[in-house]
Amino acid sequence: AVRTSWAGARTWRMRAWPSDATVALLIFVDHQHPPTRDDLTGAIEHARRRGARAVRTSAMFPDATRVAIAEGFTPIDRLALLHRPVNAGSVVCDATDEGTDGRVQQLRPWHLSTCASIDRAAFGLLWGNSPASLRDIQRATPSYHARVARTGRSIGGFAISGAAGDTGYLQRLAVSPTQRRRGLARRLTLDSLGWMQRRGLRQAMVNTGVANEPALALYRSLDFTALPEELTIAELRLG
Repeated sequence: AVRTSWAGARTWRMRAWPSDATVALLIFVDHQHPPTRDDLTGAIEHARRRGARAVRTSAMFPDATRVAIAEGFTPIDRLALLHRPVNAGSVVCDATDEGTDGRVQQLRPWHLSTCASIDRAAFGLLWGNSPASLRDIQRATPSYHARVARTGRSIGGFAISGAAGDTGYLQRLAVSPTQRRRGLARRLTLDSLGWMQRRGLRQAMVNTGVANEPALALYRSLDFTALPEELTIAELRLG
């Protein structure tokens, strides 16, 4: 099995896929600078030396996708990329203003196991996160905001948002399948937008599967609009 956490090169990082330790997750450090053939060659060889049977990428912009496909990667998922302005003139309701049911609170370290279970139930074992990978998501940006939504005494969903420069990112949002249609996803999204507004960020960005109609409808209802670019996750099987 591949080690849980690996060091990387200057342009990429690598760790084990959350639900399969024999698959390497390749994360490109800077989306402004697409990987080169040498970057990918180095990453693939690093994965081979660590015993990986496959390499999967994080979500890639089109320039990076073209390089990866040229090196033999195959697309396995497509994501829609949406954005909306966040500024003092935007009216963003704080989730706490909408009543007491489904209250939103800070995500504590001891909540990560429960949140990982919710994530796997919501997205399936292939795409679901582990507690360790949720911690990685929190550390992916210079600052982050992690919250849980409660129904009664139970956690029904969670959201992790981050900020880098003047942009905020809704990085992960998941609601338990048994708690859907109760407004938890909307509440968590509003809470994230409120945090971004208080920080004075310029725009918010989020991605979701191109066929995830409930998520797309939620984001459109909160004034997100789709960008022309789609993101791609790709995989390379190692012999």
